[in-house]
Amino acid sequence: MLRLGILLHINWLAVVACAAQGFVWLAALLSILTTLLALRMDPGCSLRMGAVALFVGLAGDGAVVALGGLEFTTGVQFLPVPFWMGGLWLAFGTTLPVFASFFTRRMWIAPLLGVLGGVGAYTSASSFGAVDIGSAGRVTMVATVGLMWGLVFPLLVHLSKGTSR
Repeated sequence: MLRLGILLHINWLAVVACAAQGFVWLAALLSILTTLLALRMDPGCSLRMGAVALFVGLAGDGAVVALGGLEFTTGVQFLPVPFWMGGLWLAFGTTLPVFASFFTRRMWIAPLLGVLGGVGAYTSASSFGAVDIGSAGRVTMVATVGLMWGLVFPLLVHLSKGTSR
């Protein structure tokens, strides 16, 4: 479990850094490679759950963009969200079944971690230059990203219980 957590953090950092520098194809490729590596590292990982997280995450990010919380200026847009963001959601979701038992025993922590981790990740990505605070401003970004992650993370944890390849 620790190795997967480290892998996800390294992937996030590499993808955001690549996207910020305009290497969007490399950013997407890194997430695909991370997804494949995760599937090889742990049999609890699920590509099906990765696909669910991809669609749920892109819908959530799209809503945040529509509300003016975020703007993506790097990469080829997939709907209102660039495809490299889809890669991050895919890698994240693929590994969720491995972490699900931890969170289901402590379900109260999932929305809290979702809010703090989500806002922290998007704020950090903004400091890299991979994403911009939307036209509605920082308060809207924090509120919309926090709400989205506070709802989406517990939902994905719930959906990932018992998921297999």
